[in-house]
Amino acid sequence: MTKQTGIIILAAGNSSRLGLPKQLLEFEGEPLLKRISRAAMTVPDVSVSVVIGAYPDPIHAALQNSKVSVAINPHWMAGLSTSIIVGLKDLLKNQPQVDRCIISLCDQPFVDQHVFQQLIQLADSSGKGIVATGFSGTWGAPVLFDKKYFDNLMQLEGRQGAKKLAEQHPDDRIIFPYEAAKYDVDTQEDYFRLPHQFIGVQQARDIIHHYLPPPREERLALPDALGYILSQTVIAAQAIPGFAQSSMDGYALRFADMALELPVVDKIPAGTTTTRTLHSGQTMRIYTGAPLPLGADTVVMQEKVRLTETNTILIQDDALTLGDNVRPAGSEVEAGSIAMLPGTTMTPAAIGYLANIGCIEVMVYAAPLVHIILTGDELRSSGTALCYGEVYESNSHQLKAALRQLGIYKVESSHVRDDKNLLHSALEGALEKADVVLLVGGVSVGDYDYVVDVAKGCGVKQHFHRIRQKPGKPLFFGTREQKLVFGLPGNPSSALTCFYLYVAAALERIMQLPERNRCIKTHTTRTYSKKPGLTHFLKAHYDGHAVEPLHAQESYRLQSYAQANCLLILEEDSDGCVAGDEVFIHLLT
Repeated sequence: MTKQTGIIILAAGNSSRLGLPKQLLEFEGEPLLKRISRAAMTVPDVSVSVVIGAYPDPIHAALQNSKVSVAINPHWMAGLSTSIIVGLKDLLKNQPQVDRCIISLCDQPFVDQHVFQQLIQLADSSGKGIVATGFSGTWGAPVLFDKKYFDNLMQLEGRQGAKKLAEQHPDDRIIFPYEAAKYDVDTQEDYFRLPHQFIGVQQARDIIHHYLPPPREERLALPDALGYILSQTVIAAQAIPGFAQSSMDGYALRFADMALELPVVDKIPAGTTTTRTLHSGQTMRIYTGAPLPLGADTVVMQEKVRLTETNTILIQDDALTLGDNVRPAGSEVEAGSIAMLPGTTMTPAAIGYLANIGCIEVMVYAAPLVHIILTGDELRSSGTALCYGEVYESNSHQLKAALRQLGIYKVESSHVRDDKNLLHSALEGALEKADVVLLVGGVSVGDYDYVVDVAKGCGVKQHFHRIRQKPGKPLFFGTREQKLVFGLPGNPSSALTCFYLYVAAALERIMQLPERNRCIKTHTTRTYSKKPGLTHFLKAHYDGHAVEPLHAQESYRLQSYAQANCLLILEEDSDGCVAGDEVFIHLLT
């Protein structure tokens, strides 16, 4: 006679370490709780009870179309035992003849219907009353309990979980090994550590951002620092200007003498290195940038005086005030003061200013070293004759150009044929030197798409593979220590789109470049239809008023991309747009 089984899914906690409801975290396109509830419901002849507590309204709403029984635990804060009791009572109410129950958690994304079925089959074949799941040298949830333990489960208290009961009966316990049960989500780090598949656009961005290495600093000669971001404060070694300086061509005088006829006793050009002294009742001819003579406190413009035949001047400037047309010593910057703060972009003006105060080198946030690995037997260099079945390689050209736009010039590239061993060797070599590796091509699921497997074989930890977008669905992202590895699709349009959306954003953050809001709202001039399920990024042109989707949207077409200055975004759940609709675009420059 077949035993009746029930499944209890515990989902009442408030996810305090995560900071948001883990039950609603998306994994591979659906919330964790909905995912495991769906898996439980696919097991034949079972009843499923889900216990909720914190965040009851949004969590209940996520289960709206599910056939699970939802039980609310008002005492969830008192500990896990209260949820086990609430769930078991709900299970017995809905299925009084139940012979056993599986207690499962909502935050184990790789627990599916096959795991539940294996627990049931192992209980049947072994005759054991407790079947736990084993992983990473330990065991835990999900755990199956025979009904002879129901009373004991009902007597659990406080923070006690079902494991405490299972530990008391080692002779009646058997372990089902399932290593993927080790993945659960208590913190944001746990969530990002999951090997994600087929994820959403924003989720991909969040995962990449989480794994970005800290910025690295380097010292550059001032002329080489254009476009970089200053990483350390610049302190002025000396006052600039180091002396009181005339700001225009005119006559230096004592302001108290301005009503007098003053003899011109000397001439001071810019570049004068000897100190001059001006006495009362005198003036000196002075030029822009020249040091003010000692005793002088004002400069009158040459156009505001009358020069007599006896080389004296009469001042004809009723608006002249004390200190006019004089640049005080240290007026640009004082010795020992802050000349420039970290975070400043090294523009031409910034470089000129620092040169003006005598600076010859600066500490900046370093540009990462990038290595591009191109894969594919069909690729040939431009300028060579093509044979049948061959194409010109264009990805290295466009990616290097895009990297130069970001200020990254230290880029190496190599072409590897479709051979796992050659690719493994090339990737190992690139990871030894580069900070970021761009693998181009071979990331899909074809017979010759080796990139993902080879990357994992080189110790690259996968964080996601495939995104719900078009073009660029096969995108791969992983890390080895603090080195980033992106697997870009081989189709040129797809590769460039993925670069702009994900790689460029990561590199800008690593270099601490100022954040730009590239996503703006406008109106479309044309209708475009799509099926819900993927976010579409259309090559488009924005004229400052409206956006026009361009022709040739196929992932291998670059002709329209050459005319594009933005990507028109059609969200995952949309069915397209009609002319005049308000849409978002991602600016490329």
